[in-house]
Amino acid sequence: DRPELRVVADQIGTPSWTGDIARAIAGLVAQHRDLSGTYHFTNSGAASWYDFAVAIFEEAKSLGFPLKIDRVLPITTAEYPTPTKRPAYSVLATQKIAAVLGAPPPHWRSGLRQMLADLKSHQ
Repeated sequence: DRPELRVVADQIGTPSWTGDIARAIAGLVAQHRDLSGTYHFTNSGAASWYDFAVAIFEEAKSLGFPLKIDRVLPITTAEYPTPTKRPAYSVLATQKIAAVLGAPPPHWRSGLRQMLADLKSHQ
């Protein structure tokens, strides 16, 4: 019997790939040196930690990564107590940076796919 992974399903955020974040910052620095203020960047699309874990599991499996679990199970925040209280919803607004860059940020699933493909190519 292979173990299960239990992941919080009632905390929502926006998973973001550092490659996409770096490209956004490079675009701002290269083309918009006169900007000021605060700009939020995250990949688009919201997901719970559980949704993110399931996507990682699915993408890793499709790429042939060896997996040590059979399934991902949703749990509540109450079932996973931590010393620090986490927000239930922590999605940032990205319209301002999207307007400056001329396009919305890529979806977090595309960043996940790219990161796992990069990882796979370096194995």
